[in-house]
Amino acid sequence: MKKIFTLVLLAMTVFAVQAETVADYERGIGTFTAGGTCNLAGIVKIHLNTDAINGIQFANSYTSEGVINANYTTVTCEGGFKAGDVISIAGAFNNSDNSKQSAIDIFVPNEDNTANVLFTTQQFINGRSSADDPVVETYTLEEDIDVLYLGRNGNTSTFITVFKVVRGEETPIEPEVEPEPEEGVIFDGGMIAQNKDKEWIDKFGTIEFFGTCSYDGVKVHENVDNLPCILFEKSYKSDNELNTYIIVHPNVEGGFKAGDKISIAGAFNNSDETKTAAVIAFTLDEENNVTELFTTEPFINGRTSSEDPVVEEYVLEEDAEVLYFGRNGNTKTCITTLKIERGDEPIVEDPTSISSVNVQNNGVAYNLAGQQVKDSYKGIIIRNGKKVLK
Repeated sequence: MKKIFTLVLLAMTVFAVQAETVADYERGIGTFTAGGTCNLAGIVKIHLNTDAINGIQFANSYTSEGVINANYTTVTCEGGFKAGDVISIAGAFNNSDNSKQSAIDIFVPNEDNTANVLFTTQQFINGRSSADDPVVETYTLEEDIDVLYLGRNGNTSTFITVFKVVRGEETPIEPEVEPEPEEGVIFDGGMIAQNKDKEWIDKFGTIEFFGTCSYDGVKVHENVDNLPCILFEKSYKSDNELNTYIIVHPNVEGGFKAGDKISIAGAFNNSDETKTAAVIAFTLDEENNVTELFTTEPFINGRTSSEDPVVEEYVLEEDAEVLYFGRNGNTKTCITTLKIERGDEPIVEDPTSISSVNVQNNGVAYNLAGQQVKDSYKGIIIRNGKKVLK
């Protein structure tokens, strides 16, 4: 009976249904495009101004006298949104004036560029004065819509911390296939950044954050596209003391090995074109002394460059249990690529075998075992680095 019951459960799991997520800000599903003063990688404090979380930031109202301006964010998904799709939304703001309020409208533009408001949220929490989490509200679309618009309602800086759209009709769920690392890859920071909430993350290694380091986003291609990244906001050393950095752990036992190849790329975003930014890789000894392994070339400035971040490669010269990465310079720096692949294992020679004997030109003779022999010795000898038959 127990076996039959188990089989039934397995069958139910395979044929279970769940709603398909077509857009999710937190997981990077769907396309979010910020316009005007909106910022897809904003930071807002919550829990009585204690904890910082990511959110879409709106610094101005999306309308002026009822007309839409540039300060809104659009959301799209493949095939558009459908009637019956369920939107989950939550947010927060941070203001010392407790009388201030803040909310968000979901809307579409009319032909005269005024807003057709579909849904207005309740007032978001003030993270400076509330210990609660942002409250999630839901709204069900009543018609098919290609593009959803999000804009601020009110005069207080506002952050969307949750925005998720789930397909209204339940569809058969396919068993999730866990991705596997590429052959030889022992760490993949890009995979971790995209799947940091998954239980199988250790297949790609792990990251520990210290100081202000975090997952974030950086604008590239002349400030157009947003790439996920690891953010460094301060120098990796201050008065020779570590303050903000990451520790990288491989997905294999034994740590990193001499010969392992590190691929790294990054970007920053600054209106001052004279600024540069780079990242240093280093190790620590038992007394926390820093040994610098390499410093990247200055990263591209995504505000001014149309190029992709440039990938550099570095080969480890010695084993390391873990690797440390931190910022070099005074400009906010972002790693967009950090991948480490297993190098070729070094060839270990048999210490009992001798391929050659390094001797001075002094006429001393050795046998094939490397032992010094007398002139009366019969057989193959090595003299002055050459084999001789006596």
